[in-house]
Amino acid sequence: MKLKQLTIALITVSIALVFGPQAARAASLTTLADGLNNARGLSFDSDGNAYIGETGLGGDGVCQPSPSTQFELICEGNTGSVTKVTPDGTQSRVIDGTESLALQQTKEQGAGPQELNFDSSGNAYLLTGFAGNPANRDAELNALSTNIQFPSQQQQAAPPVAPDQVLGTTTLGKLYKTDLNTGSLTEVADLSKAELTSNPDGGDVISNPYDFVIKDNTAYIGDGGANVIWNVNLDSGETKATKIPGQTLENPEFPPNVSIPGAGQEQPPAGQQGQDAIPGVPAEQEASGPPAGQIPSQVDIQSVVTGVDIGPDGAVYAGELTGFPYPEGKAKVWRIGENGEPEVFADGFTQITDIKFDRDGNLLVLQFADEAQWKGGGQSLQDLPGSLIKLAPDGTRTTLVAAGEGLASAAGLNIGPDGEIYVVNNGVGPGTGELVRVDGVGSAAAVPEPSSILGLVVFGAIGSGAWLKRKRNQQLLSEVKFASDLDD
Repeated sequence: MKLKQLTIALITVSIALVFGPQAARAASLTTLADGLNNARGLSFDSDGNAYIGETGLGGDGVCQPSPSTQFELICEGNTGSVTKVTPDGTQSRVIDGTESLALQQTKEQGAGPQELNFDSSGNAYLLTGFAGNPANRDAELNALSTNIQFPSQQQQAAPPVAPDQVLGTTTLGKLYKTDLNTGSLTEVADLSKAELTSNPDGGDVISNPYDFVIKDNTAYIGDGGANVIWNVNLDSGETKATKIPGQTLENPEFPPNVSIPGAGQEQPPAGQQGQDAIPGVPAEQEASGPPAGQIPSQVDIQSVVTGVDIGPDGAVYAGELTGFPYPEGKAKVWRIGENGEPEVFADGFTQITDIKFDRDGNLLVLQFADEAQWKGGGQSLQDLPGSLIKLAPDGTRTTLVAAGEGLASAAGLNIGPDGEIYVVNNGVGPGTGELVRVDGVGSAAAVPEPSSILGLVVFGAIGSGAWLKRKRNQQLLSEVKFASDLDD
């Protein structure tokens, strides 16, 4: 079964493997804010204020099993928020009390406010996640679902609920224009509804918008449930989708005693369904290994789209977490060029949660965890050692922060107006989230909007060598112009 699930509540040229990884630098993390609830995406405004989405802790409202939590119950409450951190360290919630879903025993794996972002005019937009079958969100979508043909396996594991059992979380799974002075939200697009009515990847119908970036009047949204990048026109709300392909694993490694659909039984044991959730280790797991015949030699997993950014060439790039069993070294960064087709830009990563380009064309990649999450030995997704990697235009890979050096279950990444790298750390759990600055790795000034020159550079397609050559030529031209000015 291939249920699309994402929680942390949850081109052909692969340049990442051309050069071996470089030694980690002596980086340190400085904590600037803490006490965040299931923290997610990070952005900055023109004044240098940081904004962090907090998906919240759910509450004592309606509960439903979710494919994003291995079908454990997530419950509704008004605990979502967005925290603002000023340059002097003042921390406050500028949006608070929004709808949220989360497990109630651990308060983990929330769905709610994912990320706040700004367009070039300074207008704020808020993305909310969902984490489930859109038909179960509210009465409107539940009614629409009566005309939807769901895949047979989804009908068994995550079907639409009865009308009187919907969550009633009408604000989740959407993009909003936001007034930060009043906290008002104006709907721009309903991504969960778009997944329900169009199902662009043709698989199971699951929605979980996770991360987005804005260029001109378009928002590009990575949806880890739908496995697509949504292009949303900010003026009209019109949506288009680009499907990000999954992959086939050879001789996959699974947790001990996990039964796989199609490998000796029709359905996995209760609590183990799905392939794309971020599970803890099942309680019944033993160290003896899976019974013979239950682990296939091949298994298909889905992409689970996470971080999205605009590259120096103006193209859209997206990182992926990859689905269960979270194979190490199999996560990719995709590039979507003018033809709208996704191509592999770089691979060899593990569980990507965010990506960001700096002004020099380096790609920063944040890894939620450096090994399969089920190897942690517990039910919680907290404190999984992750890392931060820099991929240079020439393919050189440098680990800026290695696993065990302070990043754990990190969920968001951005570059501040000061040129420093910032990370949302400990993004799983109540009150555990932090905003940290990565010190000791040098400046990485933010990416400018692609200029007419950079817009001509097809960064991923023509290769890094040509891009570097263009940079050298631009430098020579600048030197010639400078000498000419002196002569005048």
